[in-house]
Order: sequence, then structure tokens, then C-alpha cells
Amino acid sequence: MSELNDTMPEKPTRGVLREIVRDAVIVTALSALVAVGVNALREEGIRWVQQEEYDILVPCPEPVGEPEVMKGDDARMSDGKSLLLDVRSKQEYDAWHVSGARSQPFDWLGPPVDEEVKTVAKQVAASRAQRVIVYGDGDDPDSGKEWAKLLSGANIKNVFYVEGGAPSLNPSLPKPEALPPLDDTTAPPIEALPDAQSADSEQNEKEAP
Repeated sequence: MSELNDTMPEKPTRGVLREIVRDAVIVTALSALVAVGVNALREEGIRWVQQEEYDILVPCPEPVGEPEVMKGDDARMSDGKSLLLDVRSKQEYDAWHVSGARSQPFDWLGPPVDEEVKTVAKQVAASRAQRVIVYGDGDDPDSGKEWAKLLSGANIKNVFYVEGGAPSLNPSLPKPEALPPLDDTTAPPIEALPDAQSADSEQNEKEAP
């Protein structure tokens, strides 16, 4: 028993514990001072107080795909195997639309169209169509092309858009207004200003007797 007591470590005294705590405090304080000094010397140091608000909600770009282009006189427009979508405004759709086309207005400034894309996907599945053909206003950018990109990005296969939009399908429809070309000939001519020498000579002729 006495041999066992001789091998057991002695309990540290209070003085030893105080030294351990003191050394730990000193090491922590020195580490903090070194960190503050290094951060102060850096050109782009870490700020102690956040001055700008954090971006909690980061807008994510909508997934888009690459649909195929189709001419307005393509026979697939009327073969009965396509789902036709008119993405112009409701007023334009009511005024004229391709026979059998469904109205699906595209709002450039509206909310995200995720739900509308899901609706169209259900329509495609229910119609058993072989392809989806979208036509818009034919402007630049073309609403039909943009809608087709969204549908293609939603993993809908065989998506096409009509090049030129509704005006290419019905020539009687007004085409999108384009910016007028720059024409330098319409600018008024700039009259040459007389130089100083010619102005002086004219003044001398008037003063001569």
C-alpha cells in the first residue's frame, strides 16, 4: 500500500494553479495583441464593426436554354402535332392569333414565371404534343424567343420560337417600330465663320474714303 501511495502524483498546490492560469492569460493577451497588430498593418484588414449590410437574399438568374428557331411558313405550324403558344398581350391575342394557339402573355416586368412554366409543362404533357412552338411580338428582344428560352431551360424538349414573331405569320399586323437610322445629310449645314484676316480687310474697306 505504501508503494502505491509513493507512485501516485501529488496534487498541485494553489500556487502552481495560479501560475498556470497566469501563464495562460499572458499567452492569450500576447496572441491578441499580435493579431491586432498584424490586422492593422494589412491594407485590407478585417473590420471590427460591420459598416455595410450583409446581402442575405442574393437574386439568382433564371435558368434558360437554347430553343430552336422556326420560320413563319414552316409546315409544322399546322400539322396538329405542336402546342402553339401566343405570348403577346391578351389584347393582341384577341385581335388576331394563329388558329389553335393558346394565350400565354409574357410580362417583361412581372414576377418570376416559374409557376407559368410549370403550367405549360403540364399542358405539354396533357396535349401529347411533339413540340412547343412559341411566337411573340417579333421585337428586339423578342418576347417569343425569351419565353422559349425559359421553357427550354425548364427541361421541356423540342421548344421552338417563330422568327419575326406574329408579324411573320400575318403580314397585315404592324411590325415592331425600329429606331430611325442616323442620317447625316438631314443635319443643317454649318456655315463657315470668317477668319480674323478677312474680317479686318472688310473693316478697312468700309473705313477707306
